[in-house]
Amino acid sequence: MALLGERVPAGVAALVGVALAAPSVVAPTWRLTTLDGERGLVLFDQQDWGWGRSQVLGPGGAVVQDLQNPFGLVLLVGLLALTAAGAVSWALTTASWAAAAPVVSAALLGRLATTVSERHGRAVRDDVHGLAATGSSTVAGALESLAAVALVVAVVLMLLSLARWRMPSAWVARLRRLRDGRGDAQGDGDGDGDGSVGTVGGARPTITSRPAGEHLSGPAVGLGDLDGERR
Repeated sequence: MALLGERVPAGVAALVGVALAAPSVVAPTWRLTTLDGERGLVLFDQQDWGWGRSQVLGPGGAVVQDLQNPFGLVLLVGLLALTAAGAVSWALTTASWAAAAPVVSAALLGRLATTVSERHGRAVRDDVHGLAATGSSTVAGALESLAAVALVVAVVLMLLSLARWRMPSAWVARLRRLRDGRGDAQGDGDGDGDGSVGTVGGARPTITSRPAGEHLSGPAVGLGDLDGERR
């Protein structure tokens, strides 16, 4: 199979989104550290994964709590795999089943957009009763945000490609003429807009000029003849 040039940008954008989101499978995307404001000691260190895992570490790095979300993990890994496969098929073939690529890409985008919005919507600092809680995105979280942007680009390009392929041929030809700077009258021959002569039966009429001075080549007419006719 050969690469389809007009579909490669969308496929590459989708693959970039998958690559940027992959670290969030194994690394936390958000970290919340609770400090003792008076002594400056770390009391709790909470780490959250985009797929739903939450782990709390106590002083010295001891695991206090570790909540898993197997369903969220399977869903994220499945969407990543399907999006990668869809991106490759999108760039290689125009078969009808390749149209599933924008669907799975949009599904992954929706999943990442949810976690990104929740992460960026959290408070970054909260001081309560001498405790200071500071939250921030991790490197995996920043990459996850970039993955969402890449997938937005991929989905938009895929939808534009599908719209162009399904657009009526007459519309495509008209848009190409406008893009090339040619008016409708030049392509359609209806004579509207620029005063050009329209076509008849698909061909333009031929205009011939008569010889110069032909109207003077007839017999001379005297004024006396005209006076005689009036009498």
